[in-house]
Amino acid sequence: MPKALSQEQADFFARENYLAPVPAIAPERAAAVLAELDAFAARTGDDPVEVFKDKPHLLLKSLSDVARDPHVLDAIEDVLGPDILLIEAGFFWKLGGDRQYAAWHQDATYLRMEPPVCVTAWIALTDSRIDNGCLRVIPGTQHSELPLHMIDDPDNYLRMNREISVPLAADTAVNLELEPGEMSLHGRLVHGSRPNLSDRRRVGYAIMYIPPHVTLNAGTMSSATLVRGEDRYGHFEPEPEPRYDWDPVTVAWYERQAGQGMTDTYRWD
Repeated sequence: MPKALSQEQADFFARENYLAPVPAIAPERAAAVLAELDAFAARTGDDPVEVFKDKPHLLLKSLSDVARDPHVLDAIEDVLGPDILLIEAGFFWKLGGDRQYAAWHQDATYLRMEPPVCVTAWIALTDSRIDNGCLRVIPGTQHSELPLHMIDDPDNYLRMNREISVPLAADTAVNLELEPGEMSLHGRLVHGSRPNLSDRRRVGYAIMYIPPHVTLNAGTMSSATLVRGEDRYGHFEPEPEPRYDWDPVTVAWYERQAGQGMTDTYRWD
């Protein structure tokens, strides 16, 4: 039996490959995480979206704790199983009037998963509505891998600047509107988002989970964080858990994995 989701919710995800809204963290905690990122930007003058675009759970204890929160992981376990790896996380951040959008794509295809089994928890740190560019999904697109092609559009904030290259029934897209602290879950199905047409920012913390039998990029060794259960396969190098913000152990790990340095400016008591 499901632990966090009702049987109806679990059945809906199994059938449709998405679910929203789902309780994740308290609204006050969502506001506190966002305030921490704002404080970082004020202190350093740097864009938190750029600094925390890859695996930020290795840098800030609060982000690691959210990714391991029992309310989040119980829901993930209900749809993915008891053994869970965290392979990627990052922020999707649109300011009011921001032209940026996310082109239609499938996460499993982007990361060349085999088999293509994943669940992303998209946790709203602000409200996420139609007018400020909420996540959208196209039902029924989870059953096959759809081809991608390169596009040249600076407003597409997907890092590889690709999109689905076959016709899609975009008129059937479902808007996954969320309140702060709620999350949506999606798997392999096609998803994306529109620009933010409002005067409010829209911020989401997206965390991608897989079961340990999945491989990425044709079996290339990567790293992952075991957040629940056990890993009997060893496809991923295990990542450490930060003991506190800017833990030197996890910062060094992050620098090695990301191929970039984190300046001493970011390390404060």
